[in-house]
Amino acid sequence: MKPSSLFLLLAAASVSSVAHAEDKAAPKAPAKAVAAAKAKEADANEPRVKAMQAVINTSRQFANPSPEAAAWFGKLRAQRAASKDAEEQGALDVALQFDPAVAPFSSLGQEPLKNYPAPEVASTLGKLAATERALDLGQKATALSVAELSELTKSPEGDTAARAVRLLRRIDADAAAPLLWKRLTALTQRAEVKQTEDEILRLPIAQVGRGFPAYAEIEKAPLAVKGAWLRIVAVRPTLKADKVTVLALLKGPANEVTEAAWDAVPTLFSVADKAQLEAASKGLSERLAPRAKAALALLK
Repeated sequence: MKPSSLFLLLAAASVSSVAHAEDKAAPKAPAKAVAAAKAKEADANEPRVKAMQAVINTSRQFANPSPEAAAWFGKLRAQRAASKDAEEQGALDVALQFDPAVAPFSSLGQEPLKNYPAPEVASTLGKLAATERALDLGQKATALSVAELSELTKSPEGDTAARAVRLLRRIDADAAAPLLWKRLTALTQRAEVKQTEDEILRLPIAQVGRGFPAYAEIEKAPLAVKGAWLRIVAVRPTLKADKVTVLALLKGPANEVTEAAWDAVPTLFSVADKAQLEAASKGLSERLAPRAKAALALLK
């Protein structure tokens, strides 16, 4: 396409509007007439849009600096300076970005990132939020100390205590482990038990045994607590649970405790204990029998 014909398109793009004679509005225009009028109005802008797109498409063709490119983009800049139409200016700005003689420019990375320090907070919830934010950003948490978080784990507010012990686990697993086990043995709500169980499983292997309670300490606890204790034992071989106690639980009624006890069998027992385990597996319900069979098959 020759430059002269290109500028015919550019001239077409500079037309900001097309004059229309105003028709007298009918009292009640038929729906078809209204639709036809809208279609006619839309069609009036079509040449303008195509002309602007043609200018952009032509600008894309100049891959390397050349006299033709310099002439083309020089005329575009002149047209951009003279234009008063916002839509045309936008199209010309896009076209000018393809000038091969101008280094690509992006505003990204030009301004240094601004760091806005977190506001000072005095409330307990604010300090907990500031601590969590600092940990999420990989920064040192200073809003609350280990001692303060340990004290907050005793809060009568369940949400506050759970949040405090979770943050403590992220800051100091040694201090958090015994508090998590203590919290687990005292809970009664199933949702809180599951939440605490998840936090204990997130403890490092080296710290998970700190404060580990014997089964006797949770014997009178709800089924959810005893089930959580056994599920943790099943996946943490470093926790030395009493085999005799777990063996006695295998013959109990079908519930989450007996299910978790059978899940812990491959961790706590070996092939040498197979005879006792097979005896315990006799007469189990349909709910427990598949679990027992799988556990016996995993003995080493």
